[in-house]
Amino acid sequence: MAEKYGEIPPRFTKQWWDYVWYYYKWHITITVFAIIIAAVTIVQCATRTRYDMTVVYAGHMNYSDDEVTRLQELLSEHITDIDENGEKNVMFMPLMFVDNPGSEEYDYAMQTKLDLSFTDDYTFIYLMDKSEAELYLQRESIADTFENTDLYAKNTNAEILRAPDGTGYAVSLNGSALLKNNNIYCEDLYILIAKCNDNDEERAISHRDALNTARELIKGEG
Repeated sequence: MAEKYGEIPPRFTKQWWDYVWYYYKWHITITVFAIIIAAVTIVQCATRTRYDMTVVYAGHMNYSDDEVTRLQELLSEHITDIDENGEKNVMFMPLMFVDNPGSEEYDYAMQTKLDLSFTDDYTFIYLMDKSEAELYLQRESIADTFENTDLYAKNTNAEILRAPDGTGYAVSLNGSALLKNNNIYCEDLYILIAKCNDNDEERAISHRDALNTARELIKGEG
């Protein structure tokens, strides 16, 4: 039978395989590639670490891998296994700004990532250096974004950064016993807790964990 690409040999014969490969090699290659990509994606989704909390750092400090590991381990002690997989995992998301001539595009990308992080399900703890925290304190939306420090640091002696209306939103971790005892940089570090603006049960648990973790981080020595 004559076809578009000539007469088709009997199926599954050597001639048929040669025919298919000659006329359809690009179709086959693309299909195989798509299958491989799909398989890899499925495996990655099945084996990737699932995080019960994400902590965002926004500032100019470059934390070492060891510091990040220690911080994640410390914070995991104060959170809930929300997905009930037998593990309590914390992801540390560093967003480092340069603020130098020529870095505008990079800094804009970091700022975009920071703003988008507020849409994440389990991201409530924000660590910022003073300059970055003060930028957020000038935003009109600050009251809708972060919790008043009275909610978790009412009796602290730590420095509190306040918005123009006098409301506190950022607490210094300069005296944090937990961070200092584990050799994690905290000299120019402030904590802010994002608000939970919905009634989702798991997000509510994560928000509660964030408040409790903030209380532990703020505690000083002695």
